[in-house]
Amino acid sequence: MFLVNQAKHFNKQQEIEVLNTYKKEFGWVFNIEELITNNDFEAIILTNKQQQIEWVNKGFTKMIGYPANYAEGKHPSFLQGKNTTQASLESIRANLAKGRPFKTSIINYKKNGDAYNCHLDIYPLKDRNNNLLHLLALEKRIKM
Repeated sequence: MFLVNQAKHFNKQQEIEVLNTYKKEFGWVFNIEELITNNDFEAIILTNKQQQIEWVNKGFTKMIGYPANYAEGKHPSFLQGKNTTQASLESIRANLAKGRPFKTSIINYKKNGDAYNCHLDIYPLKDRNNNLLHLLALEKRIKM
């Protein structure tokens, strides 16, 4: 158990380092370290403001099956499928338009085609002038 916890801590430290590099480059006004340290998640997806994926963590590949280089440049909608509801998509769009962090869930699909219920914590990442630059999603599978 000790080694499992050490590995999780190491992965979170790596994720913080990567995201802090983005933070410095783009001038986000957001506490990345607190967010990553204090939340339980499996996957991280960072998109630009056009919602194109710029970076995913290793947990994304482990959870969903797609390698990072496949996901980069795509919209997260590539994970949706026949059981993804229009209501959940409309809710996400409405919440994104508000420009505030929010929580929701959606049915997504793994690379192998299996559906899963995905809990999302989505955070708009803004600069000092309150301009939206990126969106950060912390994702976790929940029982269907």
